[in-house]
Amino acid sequence: MTETTITKEQLYELWNAIEYTLGTISSGNRFQVPGKKDWCEVHLGRTEQSCAFLQHAKDLVNQLKGELK
Repeated sequence: MTETTITKEQLYELWNAIEYTLGTISSGNRFQVPGKKDWCEVHLGRTEQSCAFLQHAKDLVNQLKGELK
C-alpha cells in the first residue's frame, strides 16, 4: 500500500469546501419557490463560491490520488 500525506492546509481547504457548501444548501439558507414545492432558491453568490470551493477540493483530492500512484 502506498502512503501519501495531506497537509493541515489541504485538510482545512477540504473541510472548508464541505462546510461552506453544506451551509449553502442547508434548509436555513434556502427559499421556497411559490407553486413549486420541490424547488428552492439559494443565493447566487453562495452557489458560485460553493462551486469554486468544491472544484478546489476536487483538485486537491485528484492531486492526492496522483501521489498514490
